[in-house]
Parts: sequence; C-alpha cells; structure tokens
Amino acid sequence: MSRNVKYVQCAMRRNIAGGSVRTTSYIPQEFAKVGRVLRLKDDNVGWVDGWVVESVGDVIVEGDQLPDSHKAIKNHRKSTGDSTPRLYA
Repeated sequence: MSRNVKYVQCAMRRNIAGGSVRTTSYIPQEFAKVGRVLRLKDDNVGWVDGWVVESVGDVIVEGDQLPDSHKAIKNHRKSTGDSTPRLYA
C-alpha cells in the first residue's frame, strides 16, 4: 500500500556566484519548513544542494491533485496560438 503524500507550495532561494536564484515549487509537506535546506532535482543537471525554504503556502494538496505545469503551458499555447509555426516575411 502506497502512502498518500501531501504537498505544499514553497518559495525557495539558493546562493550562486554573484547573487542568488529563486524558485517556487510544490514539495512534500514534511520538508516544507521555513529555513530548511533542501536538495532539489533539476532536469538539466540532476540534484542541486543549497535550496533554502523562504516561505510555505497555506494550501495542502494531495499528490494526485498536483497541477501539471507542462500540460497547463501546452494548453495555454494552443489557446493563444503560440504553438503555431511562425511565418516570417
């Protein structure tokens, strides 16, 4: 039996040379604590250490109810015409 993981949207920051980068993501509720340092997976480079949770959202979401950002972007592009090939004159 698999456990039902609950997720919370969090804002996180990571220091880099010359500044910092920020991201917002849904993470498991057990890790969503302000000040906690996490390791997040980046599709391009793998696991990246040093993400600090800066804020935790109020809404708790079941794992099967997480928004699918790829699907939302694809639907937006279709509805606005951004997915059609460009014609250059």
